[in-house]
Parts: sequence; C-alpha cells; structure tokens
Amino acid sequence: MKTALQKAAVCAACLALAQSAFGNKNNIVGYINLVFQPGVNLVADQLLNTPDNSLDSILNASSSQRGLANNTTFTMWSSGAFLPLSVYNSSSDSWSINYQLDLGQGGYLSSPTLVTNTFVGSVGPYYVDGSSNNVNWTPNYPNGLQLVSNPTPIAGNLDFEFSNVTGRDPVAGEVVAMLDPLTQTYSESYFDGTQWIDQNTGYPSTAMLQVGQAAWFGLGANYDITMPTPVPEPDVLALIGIGAGMLFLRRNQSRTS
Repeated sequence: MKTALQKAAVCAACLALAQSAFGNKNNIVGYINLVFQPGVNLVADQLLNTPDNSLDSILNASSSQRGLANNTTFTMWSSGAFLPLSVYNSSSDSWSINYQLDLGQGGYLSSPTLVTNTFVGSVGPYYVDGSSNNVNWTPNYPNGLQLVSNPTPIAGNLDFEFSNVTGRDPVAGEVVAMLDPLTQTYSESYFDGTQWIDQNTGYPSTAMLQVGQAAWFGLGANYDITMPTPVPEPDVLALIGIGAGMLFLRRNQSRTS
C-alpha cells in the first residue's frame, strides 16, 4: 500500500484524478497543472494524452493559461547528446519539431516567461492500485547520463523514486541531479551504497522528485555528472529571430493603427 507520505505528495502536487466511469479501478484520468518558470525547466508528461503525447498536443495555446510563450524551446536527451532544438511559434500554435514526450522521458524546456501548462490524460499501465511501485516498468537504461522521469504521477524522495524511474535498485556511486526552476540551480545527490547523500552538505539527501518533473540520472558506479547545455543550431536561431521580428512588427502595426 502507498505510504502516507506518498499520498500527501500527490495531493500537494495538485494532481486531480478521477476514476473513469468506463474503465476498471486502474483506469484513472485527470490533469496535472505544471508551472514553467522563466528559464530552464526539466519537465515530464506523466499522463497518456489523446490523441498522443506530441508537443503540438500537450504544449499549445489551449493547454497553457494565457498561452504558451512565443519562442519557447524544447529538446530531449538521447544517446549522450541533445536532439535539435524545437521552437514554438505562437502564430501557428505549433512546434518546429513535433517531438513525442512519452511516459518516463524527460524534456528540457526553456520558457521566456512564467507559464502554467495543463497536461490532461490517463495514468499509464505501470500504476496498479495497492502497489507502492511501478509494475512491469523495465526501461533498461544504459549506464551514462539520462534525462528521465517517473512514468507515473507520484512524487517522492530518492529512496522511492530511483527504482520507479529506472526499474531497478541503485548502485554505489550513482548520481541524481534535480533542477530548481525557480532559482535555476541544481542539487546533486549520490548513493553511497546504503543511502542517498546530498553532494553539497554530506548529509542524507532530502531531495524530492515532484509530479511533472524530470531529472538527470547518472547511471553506473562512480558517475560524475557534468550538466550539458543545448547549443542552438543556425536554423533555430533564424527561426527565433524571425519570430521576434514578426512579434515586433505586429506590435508596431497595432501602435500605428
């Protein structure tokens, strides 16, 4: 059964869930309100959206309060490198690359402004009522740096989250780095073979992976995390420049009309 801490974490994260009238007790549908701070946000969509979990479906004008900011960028980490940046165009309400953010994956989103986005959908098949851990979740991530998340919208500390994210127990020397989007700073915790330790203080880690949050997982013994930063390609810079120019032109026309 879930612990009281895990239940409280779900409530504190404002995850609104309702059991579907047309499914069994594990068919849970609902929404997650996730705040994007100005700057970098490590995000996860932990619900199965209809029709899919593509960027155009889950991050758009209607999913965001006051609209998703123009020139918001998004990328993902794959095989030790960032994928090309996708840029959001508010005029067309679409992304330059329509990535799919599936359960368990993490996204690297840079927002120019403060935005609240609502993810809507059903909880995936790895959650089973009465179990405190994901069931049949075996992503088999290779050793190295991974930007990943819990496929189920449940918050918790690293003792709980590591196995639910990776599908296995930690080994000594593995590291998890979480971003505080409000301060734009990272906190790192490493597993000493017995417990998770805060890299800065040397004391037991109190880090919590929240609902809708992804994190960097350094997998493999004695892993040393170096935080990567995506570098925009020339065509991405051009897209952003065109978007900014059109926005300036539109504002100029409204002032003169």
